Amino acid sequence: MSVTQQQLAYLNAMGIPVWISRDLADATIFEVISNKANNENIENIQQQSPSQTAPTIQIPSHNNPPTYRSTPPPEYSAENLFNEIDQITQTQQLPKNATSIAESISAKTATEKLIDCSKFDWQQLQSTAINCQQCELYNKRTQIVFDEGARNATWMIIGDAPKEEEDTQGKPFMDRSGRLLDNMLRAIGLERSSVYLTNTLKCRPPNNRDPKIAESNACYGYLKRQIQLVNPSIILIVGRIAAQRLLKTKDPLVRLRGRTHTMPELNIPVIVTYHPRYLLRQPRDKYKAWQDLKLARALLEK
Repeated sequence: MSVTQQQLAYLNAMGIPVWISRDLADATIFEVISNKANNENIENIQQQSPSQTAPTIQIPSHNNPPTYRSTPPPEYSAENLFNEIDQITQTQQLPKNATSIAESISAKTATEKLIDCSKFDWQQLQSTAINCQQCELYNKRTQIVFDEGARNATWMIIGDAPKEEEDTQGKPFMDRSGRLLDNMLRAIGLERSSVYLTNTLKCRPPNNRDPKIAESNACYGYLKRQIQLVNPSIILIVGRIAAQRLLKTKDPLVRLRGRTHTMPELNIPVIVTYHPRYLLRQPRDKYKAWQDLKLARALLEK
């Protein structure tokens, strides 16, 4: 497979040294390396005092390309690295907020080091989340936003990521959207205290930005264990980001709502609807959210 300047730039941005076979490399790469070597040598000469002897500058050319090791370390070979990149991009559905291939590789690496929460009880789970440092958000949060409501509830409601007021109070759905959610629940005969509320993320992303892949992966073990401990009869996912991450899809929310889903590895019916925060901006869609709530209620009455 041919190695291009763009691919080399991806690896350089990740700080990964790469052995490149001359047979695999794009010829223009040698021009880039040549120019870089020339510039670096000139800078070194300019920094030397007048009494120092200027080194001889040897500029690589197409006829005399840079010398590379004859045998590459297996883990750094261009073939292996680009095969891994291709595998990731072909097998994983990257969400819109995945800014680069480098981020997806970083998320994959971080996932392999996550805490195993599968045997935790409530106290162990919450204590571990409070002290969690599995992603960069731990040093930006005021406190974690773990849960609220009944831990033996029939209904479990999962939102996106905490916002400012949730980060301040340590509880999910505490702003204006939370009050709208309370009204939505009352419309189908439920109170906040009778359902279980949580988010996909336990920490607030800076400036309320969308979660990164690594951040979602870091919190998924907590969320999955929460679902197992609550063992609800139905899960209501509110919001596009939560729906796409938990259902492992890139489908827009408009295509996900109005039908029944199941989360991978969990045999619990899932209904998707709009986040109350969205409904505050687009009140005309409240009727659609009402239809989703009725669908969820109908599933429980079967």
